[in-house]
This record gives sequence, C-alpha cells and structure tokens, in this order.
Amino acid sequence: MRPPTLREKFEFAGFSAGAWFVARLPFRALPALASALGSLVWCFDFGGRRVARANLEAAFPGKFSSAQKSAIARGAYIAFARTMLELFWAPNMDDEFIRSHVVFEGWDRDYCRKDPAKPAIYACFHFCNFEWLALAGAGTIAPGPVIAQRFKNPLLGTVFDRLRSSTGNQVIPQERAMIRMLKFLKSGGKFGMLCDLNLDPREGSVLVESFGGLLTSVTQTHAALARRTGAAIVPIECRPCPGGKYRIIHHEPIECPPDCDVQQVVQQCWNALEPAVHDHPEQWLWSYKQWRYKPAADSARYPFYANQSKRFQKLVDARAAARPVGSLTPQGPTNDALDCEVRAITADGR
Repeated sequence: MRPPTLREKFEFAGFSAGAWFVARLPFRALPALASALGSLVWCFDFGGRRVARANLEAAFPGKFSSAQKSAIARGAYIAFARTMLELFWAPNMDDEFIRSHVVFEGWDRDYCRKDPAKPAIYACFHFCNFEWLALAGAGTIAPGPVIAQRFKNPLLGTVFDRLRSSTGNQVIPQERAMIRMLKFLKSGGKFGMLCDLNLDPREGSVLVESFGGLLTSVTQTHAALARRTGAAIVPIECRPCPGGKYRIIHHEPIECPPDCDVQQVVQQCWNALEPAVHDHPEQWLWSYKQWRYKPAADSARYPFYANQSKRFQKLVDARAAARPVGSLTPQGPTNDALDCEVRAITADGR
C-alpha cells in the first residue's frame, strides 16, 4: 500500500476534526446545520443539479414544474447532508436515544428479527437516513457485518469504519467479502445491504423496471446469497417523521427457495421500496446517475447521461424474450460470474 500524500493527510485531519465537532453538538442542532450545508452544496454543484433535474423528469415525466424539481433536488442534498451529520453524531447513540427518536413499524411481520436461527438480508435504498438502518439495527435486530467502503483517500475509510461500527456492527474488508457474508448467513446471521446502486452489466447485475418503465441494472447479490443460504430478504426503509424523528419500516419478508428466479426476487424487492420515493421524492439521491444505460428502442425517456451498451442491450433482449441472461435459476445456463463465485464457495465450504 502506498504511503498517504500530504493532501490526503490534510483531508483526513479536516474530516476527523469535523466529525469530532459534530459529535459534540446537541442533536437538535443537526437539522438546521444540514439545511445550511445541503443548500450550499446544491448552489455550487452545477453538474449534480443538472443530473438531479434530468433524473426527476425521467422518473416523473411532466409531473413537476421546474421550480418543484429544483426544490426536490435541493431537499435531496439536505437529506443527504443530514444523514452524514447524524452518522458523525452516531457515537452518542444508545438504546434509550434510539427508542425516543425512532418509530418502528412492521415488526410483527418480521419473523426473522424474532428468530435467531433464521438468516436474513435487510435490503434498502439510499433513501432518507439509510445509515441509521444499520446503526439502529445493531441493537434492535442483531449486530452484523458492514463492508468497508473504499475512498480515493484511504485514510477517510478509517473514520467511516469507526462511525459505522459505533453501535456494535463489525466492519469487514471488501476482499473476500462474499465468502464472509455467505458464512455469516449460513450460521443464521443477519445484515443490511443497499440495493439501488446502478451497476455495469458486466458486474453480475440484473434488470429491474423502475418508475413505470425505466430499466436499470442493479445488484443481484442479496437474492443470490439468499437463494444459496435459505435467508429471507426483508425490504426495510427509513422515512422522515415530524419533530425530527424517523420511521423504520419492515416490509413483508421475501422467501428465496433454491428454485427461485433471482431476477423476480430483485424486482419484488425493488417494488417494495420504490413507493417511498414517490411519497418523499426529496429523500432520494437524485444527483446520482441512476440510469447510466438505456435500451436501443424506447429510450427517449432516459436522462441525457444514459448511454447504450451491448451488454445492457443483451439483458434487455433477454428480458423481452423471457429468458433472463445471468439468471441464477437452475433451469438454464448462466454466464454470471457472481453465481460462479457463490457456487464455488458453497461447494468447498470456505
């Protein structure tokens, strides 16, 4: 590993000082600070604003005026700033704080939470305070592994690892993470996973239909692991509440038997979580390029940055022919590297 540069050291020092400062503020001060910081970034992030407006028009064609799209995009910046500030504040969280600031819904449906032997993957979007799903889940469900995030400045990873493990979760390196996750699930473990990142079709992705017609390639890792281990997938979301509180909602668990169609499972999970974006569009990451690829036909609705890709088109054609490329169903062949890895891990018991 190369030694850190002087710039990286200064970034690390400034970032650490900022996290230290935020952790010493009263919690009630964070929303106002997030509003100021989010609005400031929104003002100067010209490229992000353009992407956000294009995404909103693609997802909700003709629904919002220009002023409304600007307000929603600005709100998304503020929501993300608040999520990060409240992550910095996380070392102060305890069980009493969580009980007083979080309203839990759907626990009666979540039999995985009550059964220590039942493995489960809690799937969520980058929506509202998604960081709190794992932070609160360590105490309300069970501590679980968190895959370390890679930064251009590797020193920053140590700060985020410390914050994300502050309530009991364990940070694990990305190397051999699939093996660790598989072992953890086979032992009855439970962990959370973000499932709305747009992936290159070469990365073991599958297609889902989003927002009434937009196709996007997303990870199938949660469904692949669940199918191999008997784990259930529990769609889970965090929504804003009046008074600065949050609602954490557990949806009906999705069972993944060995003969399930992974693409259908991924779509089912997406369908459970997308309504929250319709209800609170200002809480999603609209400045992120959600639709990087577009099909050759019927592509007029896609945002300006979307490009055609041969691999993406293969997925589109296969979907139209009702024979998903890369599907993990046992009825047909697969060219999916992810499935090969999971099969190999299962076979040799690593």
